[in-house]
Amino acid sequence: MPLHAISYAAKVWGVSVYTARRLLDGGFVKSVTVAGRRLISNDEIERVEREGAGKPRSRRGKRPHTTRGLSA
Repeated sequence: MPLHAISYAAKVWGVSVYTARRLLDGGFVKSVTVAGRRLISNDEIERVEREGAGKPRSRRGKRPHTTRGLSA
């Protein structure tokens, strides 16, 4: 079972390293600690990629921001 750094996983998922760390800290992604480094298994990287946990959410159907009550 190959293990990868968080930066590699972030690159595969198409997100920043900060976002990848948030996924780890939030419990969405499992990791192991080896010699003080948090590493992610190849299977876990593929699982998250399949499920799309790192993909941005769509804004479709959301109301646009308005400035109610303010006049120009």
